[in-house]
Amino acid sequence: MISSTEQKYNVPGLDRALTIIELLNDRPAGLSVNEISAELAFPVNSVYRIMSTLERRNYVVKRAGKSGYVLSDKLLGLATPVVGSPSFIENAIPCMRELRDQTKESMLAGVMLEEEGVVLEQVEGLHNFSFNVKPGLRFPLHTAAPGKAFLAQMPLSRREKFVKQLDLKNFTSNTITTHRALLEELEEVSELGYAVDKEEEMEGQTCIGSAVLNRDASLAGAIWLVAPSSRLQEKDVPRIGQLVKGGAERISASLGCVFLQVA
Repeated sequence: MISSTEQKYNVPGLDRALTIIELLNDRPAGLSVNEISAELAFPVNSVYRIMSTLERRNYVVKRAGKSGYVLSDKLLGLATPVVGSPSFIENAIPCMRELRDQTKESMLAGVMLEEEGVVLEQVEGLHNFSFNVKPGLRFPLHTAAPGKAFLAQMPLSRREKFVKQLDLKNFTSNTITTHRALLEELEEVSELGYAVDKEEEMEGQTCIGSAVLNRDASLAGAIWLVAPSSRLQEKDVPRIGQLVKGGAERISASLGCVFLQVA
């Protein structure tokens, strides 16, 4: 219930606009004006005016050929200074393009935000079929290659406490669902310098990721390759893993990290 003080300083139009933005964030497939109105019990005319304003300011866009709205990348751009250093992405993109050209597979970059990861940038693959991931997508840490790379960079004592607080949701038959098994895998990630997601969140998808470090060796983010499992065979994982690890190390060096031996 809203208190009298909160009610006094409440701006209804702004409050509705923020509620709509939060709803669209939970519905990445998009919603129409009528669907938003029905979902939130807001007047259609009010929703229409708000969506027109958000569209004019480029905070939402219409889905191609449809009447529904989705959030634009502008909100993510505003959040980038908070969730990730712009220099990380600027330095990562050339290396990601190089890795994409070498492997022909999509390359992504992202950061850790609380107990999730978030995609910030993508370089699309060269195959006729490649995975296309929208910036702003959140992903669980225990299934994703970059998530494991993030966790593996933590000091051991903090890593153990952090992992034990995670909800290890089960997605496929390959998902790690016990804290002990995840901690054991993170030890291996620490030794290898790269992490693998072998159909742990989505069947038919394999990812290989490696952490990127700042000047002081703190976590800047991660880059990772995503490919259909039918193209990325088990025998190819060590070779691709070394490529991704090498790319992450070069980006780390470009950010001033001197704690790595760059190949």
